[in-house]
Amino acid sequence: MGVTTSKESLNQEELMDDVSDEQAEPNEGLDTAKLAVLKAKITAQQKPEETAMPARIVEEKTRSIRFGVIGSGQAGSRIAERFYKLGYDSVAVNTAQQDLQHIEMPEANKLLLNYGLGGAGKELDIGHAAAEAYRDSINELVHKRLGNAQLLLFCTSLGGGSGAGSAETIVDLLTAMERPVAIITVLPMSTDDAQTKYNALQTLSKFTKMAQSRKIDNLIVVDNAKIETIYRDVGPLNFFRVSNEAIVEPIDQFNTLSSQASSVKGLDPTEFGKLFTDGQGLTIYGTMTVSNYAEETAIAEAVIDNLNGSLLASGFNLKETRYAGAIFVASKRVWDQIPNSSVNYAISMINDACGTPLGVFRGIYTVDTDSDVVKVYSLFSGLGLPSDRINQLKNEAKERMAQAGKKDEERNLALKLDAGEATISEAEAVKKRIQQKKSAFGKLHGRAIIDKRK
Repeated sequence: MGVTTSKESLNQEELMDDVSDEQAEPNEGLDTAKLAVLKAKITAQQKPEETAMPARIVEEKTRSIRFGVIGSGQAGSRIAERFYKLGYDSVAVNTAQQDLQHIEMPEANKLLLNYGLGGAGKELDIGHAAAEAYRDSINELVHKRLGNAQLLLFCTSLGGGSGAGSAETIVDLLTAMERPVAIITVLPMSTDDAQTKYNALQTLSKFTKMAQSRKIDNLIVVDNAKIETIYRDVGPLNFFRVSNEAIVEPIDQFNTLSSQASSVKGLDPTEFGKLFTDGQGLTIYGTMTVSNYAEETAIAEAVIDNLNGSLLASGFNLKETRYAGAIFVASKRVWDQIPNSSVNYAISMINDACGTPLGVFRGIYTVDTDSDVVKVYSLFSGLGLPSDRINQLKNEAKERMAQAGKKDEERNLALKLDAGEATISEAEAVKKRIQQKKSAFGKLHGRAIIDKRK
């Protein structure tokens, strides 16, 4: 099933069809006093809840869009691996064999860029040179393994040498296939070093230019520093597995649920296609869990409390949203306890937080699960850069680079040995050595060497 992309022009009639009457009047039939109370709470952000695995869906899994996923570098390959485990056509490339061998997908889906010593050492130039050297091999892999995809999804971190360094080459190859191209990219962790943060700024600048020129159709930004706070209690051995699941799950849920029927209100494949390819900017998303759902405004209050806290990146201005989407998922038993207007209140809050975007798409689904909660998946596209987060990265990178430069200078000074004597000529040096040899200590030192060759 094809999707509408940002490369196709949209006329006014199409836009009017996409934004339904219920979206144009989100507050119709809702209590204005309750709405006022909810709007007053919209800035009261609380810590996001951290529960539940993805819900198990009743029907056999089908999807709205056939994604073809390519991961580059360690982080990108891990994300691609997660997509592969969910049934998506996926491939992985890397300059480091030791990282690539642990990616759980067939060897035929993996490509080692055997360049130099192996790995890129966080050097963007090495990653770029390796990708260029293997351009034809990457192109062959993508066409062979991802040739049936309707949309091509490139996954990479911003700070690594292999993934970020290879980005321009891989995006060139993907765009040549004349299909929508989206990127999932990851901002550094708070504890990452200066080089990683410097690389992140350089690579993000390239990606935003690609988005501005419409070379790519979606730039999805995930922030490891934000994921650190959401999953701060997860152990170090499990952190990246959990974080990769958090990155992939919401996209898969949107893509899967939008292909299925809903007895109430479905978010259809074309609406998901708009959300994912026609934002004309950056995209963020997240998941929240609502445990106390019985009150009429309970879901709306949870949306307000978690709207920023549950998203996988921060610092974005949601008022810039072009399209917003929300999917509400629960068991039939849970839905039977929820007032009919609850979701309407929640959508009204999302519409208000996003400054009345071009479209707000919703989906309400019943799933077979024992979880006594409502899961809410939200996605916002068409955003600008998170200026506060970018400035923070700039300051951290600048400060740490300055510290590294100071250490280099101090190290060079420490390696300079001042003998405390004036410079003397070579002739004077020889004369001095002869004098020292004839001295009492010199004779003693010389006699200590016993010739045993007789």
